[in-house]
Amino acid sequence: MNGQPPAPAGRVRRAPHVWCGWEAGGRVVRSARRAEGVPASPLVLSVLDRLDDWTTIDDLAAALDLPPTATRGVVDGMLAHDLLDEWVARDVDGGCAPLPTPWEAWAPAARLFHLATRDVAFGRPSADPPSSAADRPSPVLPPQGPFDVPLPAPRVPGALAPALATRRTHRRFASGAIGLGDLATLLGATFGVQAWAAAAEGPLALKTSPSGGARHSLEAWVWARAVDDLPAGLYHYRPDAHALTRLDGRQAPARVTMWLPAQEGYEGAAVVVVLASELARVAWRYRSARAYRVVLIEAGHLAQTFCLVATALGLGPFCTGALADTAIETALGLDADRRPVVYAMGAGIPAAGAWRPHEDRQAPVLTPTPHRVTPDA
Repeated sequence: MNGQPPAPAGRVRRAPHVWCGWEAGGRVVRSARRAEGVPASPLVLSVLDRLDDWTTIDDLAAALDLPPTATRGVVDGMLAHDLLDEWVARDVDGGCAPLPTPWEAWAPAARLFHLATRDVAFGRPSADPPSSAADRPSPVLPPQGPFDVPLPAPRVPGALAPALATRRTHRRFASGAIGLGDLATLLGATFGVQAWAAAAEGPLALKTSPSGGARHSLEAWVWARAVDDLPAGLYHYRPDAHALTRLDGRQAPARVTMWLPAQEGYEGAAVVVVLASELARVAWRYRSARAYRVVLIEAGHLAQTFCLVATALGLGPFCTGALADTAIETALGLDADRRPVVYAMGAGIPAAGAWRPHEDRQAPVLTPTPHRVTPDA
C-alpha cells in the first residue's frame, strides 16, 4: 500500500488477509488482525467480494442493491471487525492498517494459527482416559522393515546421564526457597549468551540451545516466588549481562493458576519463567510463515535444557504450554503482537517421596528398558 496514490476520502476496500472457513458454529470470516470472527452471511461475503479496490459507499450500495444508509451500517460493522479498511485523509499510507510487524510477512497462515491458539480454555487433566483403551494410538511405530540392527546400550559421559535418566515433570513441591546460585545457574546455562560470533550482519549470540539462523528470539521473563536473597517479583533476564532487571511497577499474580490455568500442581514452584519471542529478530531474516514454526520449536529446545539443568541441580522442573496469554502479557507489559508469550517453565524443591505426576494420583510403576540411559563407566 505504501507508494500507491492515495484513495479519495470516504471509500472502503477489503482488508488484506481475510479468511473464511467452516467452524463448529457455521461459516465464519475473520481478519488476520484479530482472533474473533463473525458469521459469514451471504451479505458479508458479497461485500468482501466487491471490494477488491477502493469503492464509495454509494457505488457499493448500487452493486448490492441496498440503500446507502443500510450499506453504511453493514460497512461499519465490518470495519469494527477489521474486515475492511476505510481511507481517511490523515492516513498517509492510503488508509490500510498493516498487520503488526512481523506478521505482515508471515500472514495469513502463521497469524491465524497464532490467534486461534491464544487464551484457550484449559480443563484440569483427568485421571481417566478420554476414550477406550482400544482407541489409544500405539506409543511406538511397528517395525518399518524386515531387519533390525541391534545397538549397544547408550553410555552418556559425565553428569549428563543422571539428569537425562531422572528428568521428570514435577507438580509436587516442598516448601522453602531455592538458592540464588541455583537460579543463576539455571538461567545462565539455559538462556545466557555463551559467546559472540563475528558475522557480516553483526555479532551473533551463541547459547547452549540451537536457534535457527542464530536469531535467539526467545527472552526469559522471570517470576521469582521463593528465591534466597532475591525479592519476590517480576524480572527480565539479561542474557548478555547475566543479570536480572526488576520490572518496577509490575505486579505478580496472586496464584500461579492465573498464568497457568488448571495447573494447580505448580503453585508450590519457587520460580516460573515465561518465554516471549522478539518476533522481529526472526522476521528480519526469514520472510516465510514457516519461521513461526521454528520459533515454537526453539521454545522446546530451551525447555529441555532448562529441565535438564534443573534436574542436575536437584530441583524439580516443569514446562507447559497451557498459558493465559493475555494475562501474562498484561502483567509483564509485553506487546502481544510484537512480543507474544509462547511457553512457560519453572522449578522448585521436589516434594519428598516417590515421584508421581499429580498430587491426587499414585506413583506409577516404572519398568526400566534394557537400553535406558546409564552413566558411562
